[in-house]
Amino acid sequence: MQYILLQRAVAEKIGDQTGIAGSWLNLGLLKHSQDDHENGVPAAMKALTVYQAEGNKRGMSLAQENLSSLYRSLGDHRRAFDFAQKSLRLSEESNHRRGMMTGLYKLSIIYGMQNNSVQAMAHQRKALALAEELEDTISIAMLRHDLGVEYLAQGKLDRALEIYQQLLKQMESLGDRGGVAMVRDQIGKIYAEQKRYDEALTYHRAALGGLDAARNRRATVVTLNNITAVLIAQENYTEAVKVGAEAVVLSREKGRIGDLYVALINQGYAQVGLSRLQEARQTFTEAISIIEKLRTQAAGGVQERQRYFELGLGAHHGLLGVLVKENQPAEALIFAERAKARVLLEMLQQGRTRVNKTMTAAEQEEERRLRSDLTQLNRQLARLTQSDKQDASRVSEVEAKLEKARLDFEDFQNGLYAAHPELKTQRGEAPVINVQELASLLPDASSALLEYVVTNDKTYLFVITKPSETAPVEVQAYALSLKQDELATQIESFRQQLATRDLGFRGSAVKLYDVLLKPAESQLRGKNNIVIAPDSSLWDLPFQALVNNNNRYMIETASITYAPSLTVLREMTKRRMNQPATNGPATLLAFGDPQAGAESVKRTASTLRNHTLGPLPEAVEEVKALGRLYGASRSKVYVGSEAREDRLKSEASGARILHFTTHGTLNNASPMYSHLTLAEGGPNDDGLLEAWELMQLDLKAELAVLSACETARGRIGAGEGMIGFSWAMFIAGVPSIVVSQWKVESAGTRDLMVNFHRSLISSTASSKTKSDALRQAALKLMKNPETSHPFYWAGFVLVGDGR
Repeated sequence: MQYILLQRAVAEKIGDQTGIAGSWLNLGLLKHSQDDHENGVPAAMKALTVYQAEGNKRGMSLAQENLSSLYRSLGDHRRAFDFAQKSLRLSEESNHRRGMMTGLYKLSIIYGMQNNSVQAMAHQRKALALAEELEDTISIAMLRHDLGVEYLAQGKLDRALEIYQQLLKQMESLGDRGGVAMVRDQIGKIYAEQKRYDEALTYHRAALGGLDAARNRRATVVTLNNITAVLIAQENYTEAVKVGAEAVVLSREKGRIGDLYVALINQGYAQVGLSRLQEARQTFTEAISIIEKLRTQAAGGVQERQRYFELGLGAHHGLLGVLVKENQPAEALIFAERAKARVLLEMLQQGRTRVNKTMTAAEQEEERRLRSDLTQLNRQLARLTQSDKQDASRVSEVEAKLEKARLDFEDFQNGLYAAHPELKTQRGEAPVINVQELASLLPDASSALLEYVVTNDKTYLFVITKPSETAPVEVQAYALSLKQDELATQIESFRQQLATRDLGFRGSAVKLYDVLLKPAESQLRGKNNIVIAPDSSLWDLPFQALVNNNNRYMIETASITYAPSLTVLREMTKRRMNQPATNGPATLLAFGDPQAGAESVKRTASTLRNHTLGPLPEAVEEVKALGRLYGASRSKVYVGSEAREDRLKSEASGARILHFTTHGTLNNASPMYSHLTLAEGGPNDDGLLEAWELMQLDLKAELAVLSACETARGRIGAGEGMIGFSWAMFIAGVPSIVVSQWKVESAGTRDLMVNFHRSLISSTASSKTKSDALRQAALKLMKNPETSHPFYWAGFVLVGDGR
């Protein structure tokens, strides 16, 4: 410190502005090393201001690197991302390779901390290539260490372990005690993931000793948190509380807010294990308050906020469990809602910010270039994959280019949100539904709301009913002994049985009913309208095909609707009620089989509406039959080459009902790139209506039907629900969506959809609901011996407002 003050005094005396800036920069770096981040920020800002006045771009880049690190330590990822990106751009302008490497590395850390391992690894690999070019041994080791972190986050444990074992030998040969300790800690995490808890503790404790010797207090907090987690897994709660308390104290001392909430979550679970519920409640409450603050400071757009929120769900689940143990089901339900569909709720309440109004001319040009790259690569890939003679190496090459283009586009968008804070919606505390509002979601005493919360070791079921029309709502909570991984395995097995028309599905249907619904059987007796807010893998479960103890499918006794959360359902209901009333059938806009009559490639007829892209004769029949049902004056039906992407984008905002009968392709890795196949329109269209493009539309429809394969599926975002087509449709403005849970058969789907719309039209006069209409269509197929298997009638679900 004394040297820095002397440096500044000398520089000021001789008028050396670069020296003055350097002294402020050194002060910022010193404050960061001392974990005095708040006082480091103004010093680094002062350095940046002086460097800017001097036009010293390298100095500006260094100051921005420092600011990025300081803001990241304070938990403000938006500012950290912005400064890291600005530093990177300056280094790129001057082709300063080390500056580029550092900027990429800092961006990778932020992406990793926000649970976006794909972007983190993409930036790490770019930085690693530069580090290898510079022959920077230390940076290479750091980047390889962080690549291992992301492999671990993705569950690729063998690959992560391979990296760490190599690094351990390297660090040991260099005599780097701190490096050895950090690698050992990561190996311990891998063993913990593999449930090899004794080995995990051995490595964590060895790491702790090395970090103490190296005086790396920040890494010490991380290791203490890792040890606490293993002790909790071993049910050694007494020791876990002791170690966890040390982690809490040290993380407060170091001012690392991200480490603190992890320490608090661990401490809360250890306290629960010792039945110290009041203490646990306070601990989880503090952790939640930190998480709620940090999520407002996440860098990037909608999906980045969602990924980041996933990391803190343990606190919400922990407090929910405490409230259930204390027999406070209504309060527990509200906390369940606070952990569900928060990003979607914010979008529905506050609307989308129009990004193009804020972008500079250069940013608009860059966006056009990136979108054009995506369009052209999509077109190339479509032509290659639909050709009779596929060139596998060429397909692989274009797929790799497309993946890079997608990552570049996502990174560009995240950079926009970091550089333009005005693009962020004013988030604050979202108004989660309260117990009184729940009554409005129960139209009568024959309705019930079910909400599930799936945690690592338990599944919670909340059942909300009204004993009579005028009675207040009753909330009952059930703790089901279903672990997350066990539940996922059972559901996927059952879903595959249905999707493959396996005749032996009935045993699984009964078993799942018994564990998920039978505990609440007395409350559900006589209920013929059920709304389900699933969680985790339950989004993949067709509840309508479960079989009760009377050997009847659930759909035989009740109509079933799904919702991301009860709070989102409240918003969907408001949206429907605010729609102007219509007399008679609503205006229909339908698109059918855009591949019909295509001559550019040879295709064979397909019975499944999936990525094989064969013609679908039944799809043409389906939409034409719908046109006749609604009448020429109230419908627009486009088939074949007329079912164009540009036409959809220009006409969809005027329709009340949207219906797509086409091929659907699910992208599990990047669900917002899942798409419906349409015909190509203008030069800016590739004929693929991707989920992210759906989000950009401003729709007024009261219902959208995606009569294609697996449109109900996507990435199950912890807490957020199923992120894919239905999520995108909600954001676009549609309150009710009918989507599919597997690759559906074309002829049966045609009959189901025509029957659904017929029931929908008649329900307008009879006051029946959308969910009733879908139920009646399914029951009609069920009664036909040829389509009685659930494969034919259970694949489609209604998500959103079912009335």
